[in-house]
Amino acid sequence: MIRRVMPFPPRPAVIAHRGDCAAAHENTIDAFRDAIAAGADGIEFDVRRTADARLVVHHDDAIGQSLLARVDYQTAQALAEALGYSLPLLSEVLAVTRGRIQLDVELKEGGYEAEVLALLDRAGFALDDYVVTTFDPATLLRVRAVAPTVRTGLLLEKTEWGKAFEAFRRSTAHFLAPHRTMIDEPGLAAAHEQGVALVAWTVNDPAMMRRLFLAPAVTAVITDRTADALRVRGETLARGDSTP
Repeated sequence: MIRRVMPFPPRPAVIAHRGDCAAAHENTIDAFRDAIAAGADGIEFDVRRTADARLVVHHDDAIGQSLLARVDYQTAQALAEALGYSLPLLSEVLAVTRGRIQLDVELKEGGYEAEVLALLDRAGFALDDYVVTTFDPATLLRVRAVAPTVRTGLLLEKTEWGKAFEAFRRSTAHFLAPHRTMIDEPGLAAAHEQGVALVAWTVNDPAMMRRLFLAPAVTAVITDRTADALRVRGETLARGDSTP
């Protein structure tokens, strides 16, 4: 056995990918408020840093043609507003979500791990309130060095399961977050057998959602379709099909 950590509630959690974006732009305060209102268990979002060292929530490394790492926050905000959305500071997101929903904080770059963790601590987030995820094993090691008890997840895509489990062992992560294209029955069975908790992303197909809600290794499903996922989970649990 490797190790099994339940990063989210015991039932398979529904995590809103970049917030609930049915009516709001992704990774915005409105999208996060909508996810809370919809009843999601958690929100996944992306953290980057501007040229003036402001931590912001944004998926892409650029807004338009401008790299976030090369413009200050005021400029980045103006660029976002010109495209029809607002660029939130991480501190603003934490203020809106604290005590209302769990967070999946994806670090898109390395080098500011300690700052992110300090902000979470100052905002009053307990260890059970969030997880930190990344594709970069070195980032995970730096998180572990700063805060050994913070729950972390290794993101992977287009990786064969054997290599995925080996990367997980080396990473010191508490759980593995595979892309939906990796999901198959042998992988799910192997994860369960080896005691590896899985958080699957980004799952929008109801049939796959149902399959994952029933898989013992899966502790959460990240989705663009929050309402659909909540409905599918409710129907699955109501039938009494869920696996303890």
